[in-house]
Amino acid sequence: MDIVKQNAENTGPRLPWAGKRVRIEQVEDELAHLWHLTADNVRISQNINVRTSVLNFVICAPDIGSAQRASMLLRDLSSTHIARVFLLILDTSGLPSQTTTWVTLRSFPIVSDVMRHHFEQVTILASGAAVYDSPHLIEPLFKPDLPVYLWWLQDLPYNNATFNRYVNICSRVIIDSSTFEEAGSSFQVLLSLIKPSTAYAISDLNWGRLTPWRELVAQFFDVADYKPYLGGVNRIEIEYAAPPGQTRRLGDTPFYSTQAMLLAAWLKNSLAWEFTHGSTLDEHDPRSGTYAWHMSRTSGPLANDQATGKLGILVSGDIALRPRTETGLQPGTICSVRLSSELRDKSAIFSINREGEPDHVLTSVELNQGTRPTRAVSLATTQRESELLHNEMEIMSRDLRYEETVKEAANLLLE
Repeated sequence: MDIVKQNAENTGPRLPWAGKRVRIEQVEDELAHLWHLTADNVRISQNINVRTSVLNFVICAPDIGSAQRASMLLRDLSSTHIARVFLLILDTSGLPSQTTTWVTLRSFPIVSDVMRHHFEQVTILASGAAVYDSPHLIEPLFKPDLPVYLWWLQDLPYNNATFNRYVNICSRVIIDSSTFEEAGSSFQVLLSLIKPSTAYAISDLNWGRLTPWRELVAQFFDVADYKPYLGGVNRIEIEYAAPPGQTRRLGDTPFYSTQAMLLAAWLKNSLAWEFTHGSTLDEHDPRSGTYAWHMSRTSGPLANDQATGKLGILVSGDIALRPRTETGLQPGTICSVRLSSELRDKSAIFSINREGEPDHVLTSVELNQGTRPTRAVSLATTQRESELLHNEMEIMSRDLRYEETVKEAANLLLE
């Protein structure tokens, strides 16, 4: 290799965590070489390699820092049996068109350090016009006959050709709606991706964060004595974390909680509530993050609890979202959920509240005859990003309940 060519290949960023720098046409040969090295380790009894391949995993990151964090998180996904990871750093800062490639073999213990799981990682830094062409660069490198999962590590772009290209080569698209900068437009982009005709399915880590909250709400009404109160719910209040000062002043930047929006949309859909259009009780203040909607539905059994099919009069309900100052929680995280119910001459309040505990919530029920004992529930395990990602990668089918909730959330922001 001449000096000029050698110097050209040594320029650019150095990413020690990404492995060996190679030309993209050398990827297959270099990975084969790494596998030969691990086979030699087996022959001298250093370890036992486990290689089970079930999917290709594409990660699109906006910068090197977020790509490195994603790379570190992959060690917690060893049981997912990824065949090959493509970590794409899509630099849209205006640099000249260029691609730089690294390869490595990731190795993690399964039972002990003797038995190890391996998967391949290809890291590509693309800039300029190469960002647009990057889907075509990696597609020939996919492990054949395996599904392709995409994890998009940023807000959803509107009418972005590169993003659309990645979506169209994948069977599952994983996003995190907590990264939405402007919830109204981002939910509309998300809604445009959810079509019955598409070959891919959508997963949202933020929806996974809500799973324990949805389960706890449902568990209230699994109790026979409380089940009748479900049809009498007439007010829903959701509080979410805001940084100090956000709740006391109007900011210049819109403040949203997509978690709160999704939870409100799920409850609205579950209770079969409909908008009361033009209600003076509605409140939309994105600068302070406060929202309220006035709803109505026909009284009687809910759609999923039609014991008699008998319907009654039109009853009203309200949904209110408001921020709560919390210093120990990520802004937008759900702090509390409160459902109020009126059932003839009885009333009840069902509450789930963090009460300053980031990893625990307390559930309580207040009835006319007194408050029932509270119950503490841990959320620590269910909120880890690696656990959320692992759970989404285990899902093969479409989540129809999530898709319905996204439609409701988009409608809430339009009302």
